[in-house]
Amino acid sequence: MVLAGLISSGENHDSQTSDPLEPYTDEAQSQEVDAREILETDAGRLNEDIQRPVDQSADERLLTLFTRIQTLEREYSILHGRVEELEHLYQEERHMNRRRFLDIDRRLREQLGSELAPEDALTTEDINSETGMYRRGMAFVDAEEYIQALELFQQIVDTFPNGERVPDAMYWLAEIYRNVDPTDLEKSRQFFVQMVTLYSDHARIPEALAKLGMVYHELGNVTRALEYLDRVIAEFPDHDAARLAETYAQELR
Repeated sequence: MVLAGLISSGENHDSQTSDPLEPYTDEAQSQEVDAREILETDAGRLNEDIQRPVDQSADERLLTLFTRIQTLEREYSILHGRVEELEHLYQEERHMNRRRFLDIDRRLREQLGSELAPEDALTTEDINSETGMYRRGMAFVDAEEYIQALELFQQIVDTFPNGERVPDAMYWLAEIYRNVDPTDLEKSRQFFVQMVTLYSDHARIPEALAKLGMVYHELGNVTRALEYLDRVIAEFPDHDAARLAETYAQELR
């Protein structure tokens, strides 16, 4: 409408002047400025209307991303705390299992009438015998002096390769290397493997198989760990080691 008025005004002006080059009047110039301002204002509003949905969409995406990051940070914090809690429980369970097996071994030896004799109660001949070394080694285990126990059990394996106490010595070598800092899981694995391979009918085989499965898990081989744990469950279902193996295996599946 403004433009139409401007054009109409221009036509009237031309009809009243003989010189087409005569400048616009003040009123015509004012109307032209007003028209330009209106056009510029309308164009600016149109541009804002076009841009506003895009800007809002970007803001919404940023807000969603920020919210998601906060959620992930909370979830990470919760999971991190859970991992620390499980690690603590694992260490406690490991310590309890070690003490339980030590207690089982002690009761077994007492029932068999082979209660440990301290070193000062053994004769010189007994001290140097296979049985004497084993008793001294177990006395060191009971006293939690594991370095001395390792030396004696290793000496039994080296000195009496066909001895009666060798599988027991291998068992305790594997146990000590697995549980005592600094641990040596590979040596523990080797001694357990030797024991279950060479002495498959020994009374400690169920425990050794279960422990071997745990060692493989600690070494990162879950497949092999489950093989040995399942073997204990299948071959010795009524043994305490089978119940321990079943509980442990459930955590790995």
